[in-house]
Amino acid sequence: MAGIGFVLDRLTSRGDLIGLARGYAHAAVSTSGGWLFTIVALSLVTYFGPSFASYADLSTFRLIVVYNFAFSLVLSGPVVLVLTRYLSDQIFARSVRGVPGMVIGGIIVSLLVAAPLAVPFYFWYVDLTPAARIGAWIGYALVSSIWVLGVFLSTLKEYAAVTRTFGIGMIVALSSAYVAGPNAGVGGMLLGFDVGLAYIVFALVARVFAEFPFGIERPFAFLPYFRSHPALAAGGGLYFAGIWIDKWLMWTAPERHRLDAGLVSYPDYDSALFLAALTIVPSMAIFVVNIETRFFEQYHRFYRAIGSHATLARIRENQAALVDAVFLGSRQLVLPQAALALACIVLAPALFTALDIPYGQLAIFRIACLGALFQLFFMLLTVVLAYLDLHRLTLGLHALFLVTNFTATALTIRLGFPYYGYGYFVASVLAFLAACWVTFRCLDDLPYHAFVTGNASIDPGARTGPAPAIAPAQAVESEAERRAHRGAPEGEVA
Repeated sequence: MAGIGFVLDRLTSRGDLIGLARGYAHAAVSTSGGWLFTIVALSLVTYFGPSFASYADLSTFRLIVVYNFAFSLVLSGPVVLVLTRYLSDQIFARSVRGVPGMVIGGIIVSLLVAAPLAVPFYFWYVDLTPAARIGAWIGYALVSSIWVLGVFLSTLKEYAAVTRTFGIGMIVALSSAYVAGPNAGVGGMLLGFDVGLAYIVFALVARVFAEFPFGIERPFAFLPYFRSHPALAAGGGLYFAGIWIDKWLMWTAPERHRLDAGLVSYPDYDSALFLAALTIVPSMAIFVVNIETRFFEQYHRFYRAIGSHATLARIRENQAALVDAVFLGSRQLVLPQAALALACIVLAPALFTALDIPYGQLAIFRIACLGALFQLFFMLLTVVLAYLDLHRLTLGLHALFLVTNFTATALTIRLGFPYYGYGYFVASVLAFLAACWVTFRCLDDLPYHAFVTGNASIDPGARTGPAPAIAPAQAVESEAERRAHRGAPEGEVA
């Protein structure tokens, strides 16, 4: 997201409060647009829904949206990360003619990956009307498409248009669901909601095509990256599965609810975790606008010096500056996010009263706020590892988060209601501590990783394609070596 981060950084640096507010608002949408859309839309449906639909229909509608949100994110995760890496390489190589084809190919692959699970689930397993089955599947396809399109949001400098697209889409979705609800039931609400999702998808596709006005060619050119970057693909699936595994397990708790359609959930736990997740959105915006851009500059300087054959002393200086950027960014995030989490914990009773949220979620929400705090830091440390191209270590950390979240949550179910939410908290803390140890060890050994672990002539498992756009100097060096081996003219590299 560093690309759009530089644009938004200029907006927030205008020196006025309006520019500051706009910059961080656009950053929040750019980083969490689909996520915010779903949570806000569900909250509004829950609040206004009783005026136009029955409780049973509303429960089924909400749960189908949650299922679409969860499973599309997990199944699309590998496609999204591989597509991100491929797009990054293409931008670095200044070869962006294939972007429109990547959009189409990424959406198709994402839907094909999900079809063996989503189609039987909606058309055979759950008990829904034909209209509801169709609406549920269309909604799933549209949400998956939004995740794929999120890959390209950082390339769009029209950040206001992206924000406007999500805002209009949410209004259209809620209005359509409201109009259809009284007469058409769950199926009508889902199809109405799909209208808003479809608006978002087609508007974002149009925006990407306008930014890259080329024909659709080689839509599946990114597929070989699954073979050359298996750890990256697997890490995407494991990370998102780790985020959702505690919710899935809690759907087996004694307090779970089972609808007549066959859908299972634990509404109190799900709602509390969703609310807690909203507390990290401001910090994600700050990360994109302020921290990642500063880190990128130091990262770029470090690898550019290597590409220009700098002395070891100069490389060490740049390494120290890069580490300082990580520590400074960490301090800028830790204190505000910790203060926000503490405020939410203290003010939770008043917040729940104002929003008419059941008090049964209060204890879960409080511990989940702390869990979200550590999960945010864990996620941002893995972003640093991704910049360093250490995908195997990142995969190991994601697997650790998944396993600990599963194990600790399963234990809390056995211990009973007073312990609900502590499994997610413990998993987030352990994953964060492990990520701290791994990340700062890797930063301490950064020259070694730059010259050895990223060198394909030493490590056959190292990158086999151009480096990501976030490491341009490193990419030039490796590409120059490969072209030299093939006898290509050096001028082609530039």
